[in-house]
Amino acid sequence: MQLSQIEYFIAVAESTSFTQGARRVNIVQSAVSAAIRQLEHELGSDLFIRQGRSIRLTPAGEAMLPRARTILADVQAARDAVDAVRGTVRGTVALGTLAHAGSVDVMQILRTVRRDYPGIVIKLRQTVQGTRTSLADVRSGALDLALVSVPEEAAPGLELHPLHAEGIVFACSDSHPLADRKRVSLSEIADEPFVDFPEGWGNRTTVDAAFAAAGLHRTVHTEVVSFTMATELVREGLGVAFLPESALQHGQEAGIRAIHTPLVWRIQLARSANRQTTAAEQVLIDQFRGGGDSIPA
Repeated sequence: MQLSQIEYFIAVAESTSFTQGARRVNIVQSAVSAAIRQLEHELGSDLFIRQGRSIRLTPAGEAMLPRARTILADVQAARDAVDAVRGTVRGTVALGTLAHAGSVDVMQILRTVRRDYPGIVIKLRQTVQGTRTSLADVRSGALDLALVSVPEEAAPGLELHPLHAEGIVFACSDSHPLADRKRVSLSEIADEPFVDFPEGWGNRTTVDAAFAAAGLHRTVHTEVVSFTMATELVREGLGVAFLPESALQHGQEAGIRAIHTPLVWRIQLARSANRQTTAAEQVLIDQFRGGGDSIPA
């Protein structure tokens, strides 16, 4: 059993695709498929059920996956130990990020790591499906670390490091009947046509939870995946929205009234609590914990 076989197996298992798994390890698909076939032959059992273009793990594959992750983690720990003696840090970190990260200066952190730790490779992946998917990817190992928007201070199987918090405002156009108000209650706005992010996005989860706790129902008329689009729709009077205060800066606030609410938008750095932290991951964690402004709720 070769280490590369283990790596390819994990990549394919986590992406549920030979094509995507091969891209993840930067190897042609035919080589990945051949390596996994050889691994299955050596183990005497199929690891994947292949159904056309879709695949899923067999019971043997399910049993293999956590062991395979442990093997790679132990190998990385051994490398870290040797590198520590030499005074270096090496490794690859898959980092999930958000389209908007508040005061967390992701680019500055990346520049600092590139300058001070040239042996660390960061694979940056911006979420296209929201925090819920990022959390699942951290738990599965598809991501090592991820910036996520979650209101909770703890989550099963995860370590969460608070980085940033800011108020969420109720945003409406200048011509809206509530535009001159300083505060609004959820009951007053429950029937408004809302612009919001899809379910599973952190800011949407925070707002939905607040309405549910108040025993209220609201309707999201338009779903978007960018704060810029949300503000444009609000400005044109095509709906109202809940937005982080920082989303209405740098000219985005023109034509929009931001009304205070008790809701808070939080950004945290997530990692799996079930895997040993690598030296490269710890460098990123330390940089993020020192590089973002913590704003008390």
